[in-house]
Amino acid sequence: MAGLPTTDCLVVAVTTPVGIDYRPDGDLLLERCKNLLAAGCDGVTLFGTTGEGMEFAVEDRQAALETVISDGLDPGRIFVSVGALAIPDIVRLSCHALDQNVAGVLLMPPCVYRSGITDDGAFRFYAAVIDQASRTEMRLYLYHFPEICGVPLTPTVVRRLDERYPGTIAGVKDSGGELAFTEDLLRRFSHLSIFTGTEIHLPQVLASGARGTICGLGNVMPRLMRGLFDARTPFERQRFVPLIDTGDRILSRCPFIASLKALIAEATGNNTWRRVLPPMTELPPAEEQRMIADFRHWEAGLPRHWRSLYRVEDEPDPKVSAGRSS
Repeated sequence: MAGLPTTDCLVVAVTTPVGIDYRPDGDLLLERCKNLLAAGCDGVTLFGTTGEGMEFAVEDRQAALETVISDGLDPGRIFVSVGALAIPDIVRLSCHALDQNVAGVLLMPPCVYRSGITDDGAFRFYAAVIDQASRTEMRLYLYHFPEICGVPLTPTVVRRLDERYPGTIAGVKDSGGELAFTEDLLRRFSHLSIFTGTEIHLPQVLASGARGTICGLGNVMPRLMRGLFDARTPFERQRFVPLIDTGDRILSRCPFIASLKALIAEATGNNTWRRVLPPMTELPPAEEQRMIADFRHWEAGLPRHWRSLYRVEDEPDPKVSAGRSS
């Protein structure tokens, strides 16, 4: 498949493997992205919040993107988060990503001077990036995540940007966690692609016209997430919510990114995955062991075709085995 689907789109906000020099491991990132696509994901987002993107140097992010594309990942299935502190760095990251023909770029409001940023300030910030990049092919996804950056992306700002830059503003990624806000975006901006970052809201927002999700949980449960998207009705999709929520609660007992990386490291046998960038820290061993044991127990309770990390490909189907023994 070339590019991303316009509906029922499952995109994973990929966590980034980090070398001992605190730089992205492009080869390992490529391998992980390929595995996620093979598990049913439609696309990936690189260097977002889950990917620790703003902690990496501009040049390292550009080099890693070039690595995954040069080794065969379809750029039309890649979003790139271009958040940085300096506007020139954001512009450089954006133009480089556009040169690689990615599906779009994501950008949240600035995360400095939080208490003093008005709607006018947020608008000026985005306008400065768009004007300085000066790329007619830019497809910019506005990124609402006030818990991280401290600045909400209000419908007023979305409307002003959409009117000033029609066609450039492609959509919104809403990671605010408030269903009412997402539904409001869907009502106000039905012509834009709205992605939720809150997985348990998917049955409702897909029924209301959302394009899909850009989510962190897809790192460790892509097959279960794919099952939700493949369900035929909102009612059938809703039955996935308690399963996803239970897995999420296990992960969220500890810092989320470190938990994701610990699970991937344990499942793949590659300890490189455990490394997180300062100021974050790896999980304490006892907490990590409990979290992994609980996650494994949770996943073992899923139907085999929905398991992602601890799949045993030659494991006999229990129904078949029961039939043979009888």
